[in-house]
Amino acid sequence: MIKIILIGFWACLATLAAGYAVNHLHQAAAKSAGEATGPRDSKKTKEISVPKIRDGAVKGYIVAQLSYIVDPEAAKKSPVPAEAFVVDEAFRYIYDDATIDFDHLEAFDLSKMTKALIKNVNARMNAPVVVDIGIMELTFLTAAQAKQHL
Repeated sequence: MIKIILIGFWACLATLAAGYAVNHLHQAAAKSAGEATGPRDSKKTKEISVPKIRDGAVKGYIVAQLSYIVDPEAAKKSPVPAEAFVVDEAFRYIYDDATIDFDHLEAFDLSKMTKALIKNVNARMNAPVVVDIGIMELTFLTAAQAKQHL
């Protein structure tokens, strides 16, 4: 009779210990996953118009709008908002890139551009503030089309 009570007590104790261990591991995994991703803020820039000059004349404008995700903890430490650097770096990248083919923008390497923007913005901010950049709009307007829209 005592053996049955001890076995029952041992089974209850083993069940409680297993439940506690599973709960503890689950909370630790959730906490580490939360720390790895953390909360993020999604923002978007205003549209920017970048003139494309060839042979000494304006051939058209590339109109772009970007969305970007910032790490709020890193952004708090920066005295300048990330948008200022995102817009500036996007303008510089598009303006300086002579490989952009106006007739075939679909061949433009967007992945290369976004990676370069993230790297350059974070370098200028001296912190990993920008986590990701997305392209909301990327359009080319000829000089004649731009005049019609004014």
